[in-house]
Amino acid sequence: MVDVLVFGPHPDDIEICAGGLVLSLRAQGYSVGGIDMTAGESGTRGSAADRSREATEGARLLGLEFRECLGLPDGRIALDEPTRDRVIEVIRRHRPQLVVAPIAVDHHPDHSRTGTLVKEARFLAGCARIGPELPPWRPGRVLFYPSRESVEPSLVVDIGVFFEGKMAAVRAHRSQLHDPASSEPLTAIASEGFLKAIEARAVAYGSMVGATHGEPYVVEGPLAVSDPVPLVRDLGQSVFL
Repeated sequence: MVDVLVFGPHPDDIEICAGGLVLSLRAQGYSVGGIDMTAGESGTRGSAADRSREATEGARLLGLEFRECLGLPDGRIALDEPTRDRVIEVIRRHRPQLVVAPIAVDHHPDHSRTGTLVKEARFLAGCARIGPELPPWRPGRVLFYPSRESVEPSLVVDIGVFFEGKMAAVRAHRSQLHDPASSEPLTAIASEGFLKAIEARAVAYGSMVGATHGEPYVVEGPLAVSDPVPLVRDLGQSVFL
C-alpha cells in the first residue's frame, strides 16, 4: 500500500514529467510507488538491460517505495480489457489515495493510451464485479501530466527546491540523453538542448504561480477543498504594488 501511485509509459517518463512532484510528496512524508507500463525495449537508443538499470537508479534518486514494470509491449500498448485489468490489479493491490498518469492527449500513443487506461481503471477498480478478484478500491481523481503538450493546468506544483533533484533523476537515464560519443541515431530526447528544454518548461509553468520552477497537472472535474486560503496565495508576491 502507498499513498500515491505514479504511472509512466516508459522508464524515464516518471522522472521527466513528474519527478518534482514525487520528490515534493516524499519530502512531506507521503509514500510513493512507480509503475512503468513498458520496459522501453523498442526505444531508438539503449538496450532493455540499460533501461532497467537506469530505472532502478531513477527510482532510488526519487525515493520511490518500489518501481514495477508491467512488461507491456513498448509502442504497442493496447486499449483492451486485459490491459485495463492489469492496471486495475495494480491499483487494487497498492490501494493508493492518489493516482498520477499521462494526459490522454499526446502525440505518442503509449502516453495517450496509458492515460486512458489509468482513467478507466481508476474508476473500475472500485467496482467489485469487474476485473481481477481483489478487494475493490477506488482512489481519488487522477492527476494527469503533459509530456510536450502545452496545456492549461488545473494546478501547478511548486518544485523549486526539488528541481535539481528531479534533473539528477532524469540524468540517470543516460542511454536516452545526449552523448557526443554515441553512434546511435539522434532522437528528440537525445538532442543537445533537451535538458535545457525541461528547465525552460519548468520555469515557464513556475512563473504562473510565482515559483522558480513548476510542474503542470490537469484534473478532470472540480476538486473538493475545505481550506482555499493556501491554494490562492500568491507565492511570488512579497509587496503590494
